Amino acid sequence: MRKKKTKAASRRKPAPAKRKRAPVSDLKKRLDAEFATAVVSAKTYVGNPARLRALFDEVVKDTASMPREPFGETWPYFQTMLRLIRAYSEGRYRDVPENTLIVMVAAVVYLVNPLDVIPDALPALGYLDDATVVALAVRRSRETLDAFMTWEITGF
Repeated sequence: MRKKKTKAASRRKPAPAKRKRAPVSDLKKRLDAEFATAVVSAKTYVGNPARLRALFDEVVKDTASMPREPFGETWPYFQTMLRLIRAYSEGRYRDVPENTLIVMVAAVVYLVNPLDVIPDALPALGYLDDATVVALAVRRSRETLDAFMTWEITGF
């Protein structure tokens, strides 16, 4: 016995066709891959204070001309991250877990790379990927950065 189609059933829209991959997910995959490469590079800096200091000097020069707007509320933490890296490279501050230091250094390595996911030369968009990487690094190292700021203030 066959059921008759009701008016409501006959008005149903066909299921939408599957969409192609969104460009955003491709961009995220590229960003993840570039950051993974930066992590590998960061590991070589962590064990070499002189090389780490040279990286710090390079990023300080680069950040002098960076727009702060894309970084938003993470900019002060990014500046703290740079101070921590400098103090670590000088041997003045060592109370930082190695994995956390690697994440911070990887963010810096990513920033100084002129050929990152979105080239910095692109107006209005060039620093969005950099800001995303910094936000990720800040989120992963927030406790360490807070402890470092306390150390800076108290001198302990």
